[in-house]
Amino acid sequence: MYRKTTSAFVALALPVVLTLAACGSSGSSGSSASPSAGASAAADAGSLTIGSADFTESALLADIYADALAAKGVKITKKLNIGERSVYVKALQDGSIDFIPEYNGSILAYLDPKATAKSTAEVTAALPAALGSKLTALTPATAQDSDTITVTKATADKYHLTSIADLTSVADKLTFGAPAAFQTRPDGIPALKSVYGVTFGNFTALSASGTVTVTSLKNGTIDGADIFSTDPSFASEGFVALADPKNMFAAQNVTPVVATAKVTPTIKDTVNAVSAKLTTAILADLDAKVGTGDPDAVAKQWLTSVGLA
Repeated sequence: MYRKTTSAFVALALPVVLTLAACGSSGSSGSSASPSAGASAAADAGSLTIGSADFTESALLADIYADALAAKGVKITKKLNIGERSVYVKALQDGSIDFIPEYNGSILAYLDPKATAKSTAEVTAALPAALGSKLTALTPATAQDSDTITVTKATADKYHLTSIADLTSVADKLTFGAPAAFQTRPDGIPALKSVYGVTFGNFTALSASGTVTVTSLKNGTIDGADIFSTDPSFASEGFVALADPKNMFAAQNVTPVVATAKVTPTIKDTVNAVSAKLTTAILADLDAKVGTGDPDAVAKQWLTSVGLA
């Protein structure tokens, strides 16, 4: 997906229809205070125009943060599905939007193509300089939507694979599948060789579709694949994402980026509280629940379940 690299797919799962009214996006806090006191509280809480990229997970994350903030009295306007990174970064810079859920490694690479940071700690430390003084990255979630080198459980068991490094002695017997661009991406096939000494016996170019990749891995057309860490197939098919201890792939933690001038204590605390609850497994589960359904309904249900509505 372009949220991290130049490839793109949006995983589809069974849609669900959820109807909840526990937390709205109107910015109402539900307080019984007088109108003047309520207006003062809302003003203190702040206001944000929240955007998203034009894929489902980004819209879902935007809804999650927006609805949590609205429940705390922040005045929220949503402008979702804006477009790709070049479009919404411009919107952040010109003030058309004030907030967007990002992936820290991707936004760092976009703003600073020469950046070498890879781990979560390194990327987090490098990001403020790349963003500049007008934009602030709040605390990243542990949730990552990152590239993974993935195999079936049967393959992992057969070759005793837990890490990408374990492929070194067996990769020449295996076929790897990914979009064609993975063959030349700096963090693709070249990095497998330079970082881990891994060279697959064959490479199969696949269309940039999660469904195609998952099906090919499941039916044995390929033995390994590049699959994003929040893909529902990890739960549904039991696939195994091999550990990447040398950070071949840059960290892709969900990281809220907000206009510095718009940050209030309420906004900072609420956003960080949401991020603290988001794990990769939870985000994958929420993606699966959305399917082709309503991201906002899924967002509201989850926020209610974790006490943030």
